[in-house]
Amino acid sequence: MKRLLAVLTVLAISTDSLLGQASAPRPAFDIAGIQVSTRPNTGMRGGVLRGTRYELRNATMVDLIRTAYNVQAEKISGGPAWLEWNRFDIAALAPENTPPDRLREMLKTLLAERFKLAVREDVATTTAMALKIKGAHKMKESPGGGGGCQAQGAPEPNGVTAITATCNMTMAQFADQLPRAQSLYFPNGQQLIDETGLTGSFEFQVKFTPRQLLAQAGSDGVSLPAALEKIGLILEPKEMQVPAIVVDTASAEFTPNPADLATRMPPPPPPQFEVAVLKPSPPDAQNPRAQLQQTGVANISAAPLNRIMQLAWTLPNEQYIVGPKSLETIRIDITARAFATPNPENQAQVDEDLARLMLRSLLIDRFEIKWHMEDRPMPAYTLVAESPKMTKADPKVRTRCFEGAPPGSAAAAKPPQYPRQVTCQNVSMAQFGQMLPNVAGGYTRVPALDKTGLEGGYDFTLNFTPIEMLQGARPELGAANSGQALDPTGGLSLMDAVRRQLGVRLEETKRPVPVLVIDSMRETPKDN
Repeated sequence: MKRLLAVLTVLAISTDSLLGQASAPRPAFDIAGIQVSTRPNTGMRGGVLRGTRYELRNATMVDLIRTAYNVQAEKISGGPAWLEWNRFDIAALAPENTPPDRLREMLKTLLAERFKLAVREDVATTTAMALKIKGAHKMKESPGGGGGCQAQGAPEPNGVTAITATCNMTMAQFADQLPRAQSLYFPNGQQLIDETGLTGSFEFQVKFTPRQLLAQAGSDGVSLPAALEKIGLILEPKEMQVPAIVVDTASAEFTPNPADLATRMPPPPPPQFEVAVLKPSPPDAQNPRAQLQQTGVANISAAPLNRIMQLAWTLPNEQYIVGPKSLETIRIDITARAFATPNPENQAQVDEDLARLMLRSLLIDRFEIKWHMEDRPMPAYTLVAESPKMTKADPKVRTRCFEGAPPGSAAAAKPPQYPRQVTCQNVSMAQFGQMLPNVAGGYTRVPALDKTGLEGGYDFTLNFTPIEMLQGARPELGAANSGQALDPTGGLSLMDAVRRQLGVRLEETKRPVPVLVIDSMRETPKDN
């Protein structure tokens, strides 16, 4: 009996211990607000703790999962069709100086509780590329190193631009940076693994044709692999195991925000440059320039005020600004930094959105600008069905568009006929219209309205020539020479490509879209 009681006591203690472990709270944000994003489809922003505020903006569920679980987007499988399409803005509070790994755990908790996300960690086999030595390489050892690569583009005799990259770095650095710099040669986030066995830094130069221009260059084109082979480096496929995530369930209808969200987490004040000098440009200033870096550095000279406003308010172009005529003639110089003292640790705290808001705050302050947004008729496109040629999609397949042809297809094995190639899967015509400004910036800066009457999603590949590469191309939708022949050199315009390849017509029209209206402002800026 005593022995039985002892066993029962041990079991009770063990059970209490297990229950205590099971009930231990998961790391969580102090409070979090979620909204459906209304931003353009331009990629996720944020992901860094600034003080006590953590934000992820314009993020798909795939973005959120890859951030929380620290895996590549390509290694996330399963889940509903909207996983790469619907976008969300998340703002949350966490203790200051919370480390990144704990922030990821907090994000996991939020996704599970608010989006009902359930995932399984797994491994996947993927095909990477290995960087290897072929024979005796022709690179020069460099005692200094660390200089990275400086790339310059210049037109060849055939009119096609070639890139010359002059590098001074280790092979490990080169293998890490090359897929990001030339992503079209490494589709779908393909990795490059350094297997050269070389240590130390090397000086070398490679000259090649961009992937999207190979077809246009014809026999004169030099692919990146061919250029590397000239200095004794080769690229070979390599299968490898990588961490992966399988999505079992996820809900696009997230749970409601806390009722006291606005009180506990009010909107932050507009971000400001810590150091900024704004002054009128000299009367004889030439060569206008407007550079706004994601690190929060602004270098602007001799730029018209309306062009700077376009940048600060993220407008399609200066036509979307209604204000005094002087906006076109006032030219200013700006030198500004988000942080007074340059510090690499600070750079991660600024992204493109914040840098633009800092520039906006500076303009509003120095010119005492009063403004509002208002819908006004502007040039736009409408999608109309002509003779649809697209393939009806499997509704379970993820809605997404990506660069290049479908992986493993015959089209993927050869350069595209025209420089710009985009493949869409399970995309409706309404969704295609929404993403058109990102697919074909320059042709249109506002979404196209779907009037095709086509229902459901479709699979298709669109191949065309960017507008800047077409001779005689109009610079923007609604320009005076609309309707003229766009290219006498064999290029294919977006409008022709959509009609021929998709069986859909882009009709030019006008419809109300948001524009920036300047109610009042100073003609000269306040002193610094």
